[in-house]
Amino acid sequence: MGRLILHIGTHKTGTTSIQRGLSRNREVLKENGIWYPNYDLINKRGHYAHIGIANAFSGAHPDLTRKDAVNFFAHVAEKSKNYDTTIISAESFFRHVSMGADGQPQKIPGLAENYWPKRIDYIREVRDHFPVDDIEIAMVVRRQIEYGQSLYQEHIKTSGYRGDFSEFRNCFWHRFDYLRQARAWAQVFGKLHVLRFEDLIKADNILDEFGTGIDVALSGLSSVPVENASLSPDLVVWKRMMNGRVDAKTLRKDIEKLGSSTALREFFKSMPKRSLFQDKEDALDFYAQYVDANELLKYEFMPKEAQNAPMFKEEFNDDLAFGDSLHPQFLNQLTKFLLSAGQNG
Repeated sequence: MGRLILHIGTHKTGTTSIQRGLSRNREVLKENGIWYPNYDLINKRGHYAHIGIANAFSGAHPDLTRKDAVNFFAHVAEKSKNYDTTIISAESFFRHVSMGADGQPQKIPGLAENYWPKRIDYIREVRDHFPVDDIEIAMVVRRQIEYGQSLYQEHIKTSGYRGDFSEFRNCFWHRFDYLRQARAWAQVFGKLHVLRFEDLIKADNILDEFGTGIDVALSGLSSVPVENASLSPDLVVWKRMMNGRVDAKTLRKDIEKLGSSTALREFFKSMPKRSLFQDKEDALDFYAQYVDANELLKYEFMPKEAQNAPMFKEEFNDDLAFGDSLHPQFLNQLTKFLLSAGQNG
């Protein structure tokens, strides 16, 4: 019986590149005994990742149902016996809690004492739907300073969220507690691989390093570029200001158009690299909450060769510009762009 690996994210740690790479190389992988299942198992439209089916398991998908997800998991569990390794990849596994008694998705509890029981219940529900003996978890993490900003930028990009960066960090505290998340998954599943995003992106092909981290041969596959880049900080702030005031689909389309503008791209290149933290002290104070837990994460879940260095780099870029507000020069460029677009119809 083969290994079954659930890659649970986290978000913004190369997941899209890994998933597209696995999807692009599906047939080659299968020839080598590695299965990356598609939704055709349940007669649904295929996708490069399993995000939708993981969301559907929690009743949080517009088209797929929980029944679809349960059916998919059952098929995967059964057919995984025919392969050396099966990989399921969905960063949405990292964010859900158990459903309510009414079978509806629940809001994430704000208090830790309410959150963790529901989180553990969710992880147990996932495990119960994979009746396989040899099942492992792969979790990729990155330093919370960079992760926090990237996660916020993605959240604003894809949702109608209107909170500022400071509010977001307080609201989504559970996403930064890697140690407690890792322990929860390990408690239920047993075997857990913790990988560092910073290590993955050092490789010429992110799939190579990911494969090394989970002990699966993924070298020699078609290369994949880094994908799903975040919006620039100024575009993030601008979209946040517009959320709830403009039709969501129209706003997303307009933001993507702005982001692809040559003039704006050149403008952002000319500007100092930007952080949404208020200042260096704000960033370091935020990170200080997790330093000790990160070291425990390394000690408990990382391989022996990783033990002689800090879990994450300690240096900080002193040349960053800071602030969670629109830059005046961006407003000037945005005005020029909108006037030009209006004149051109």
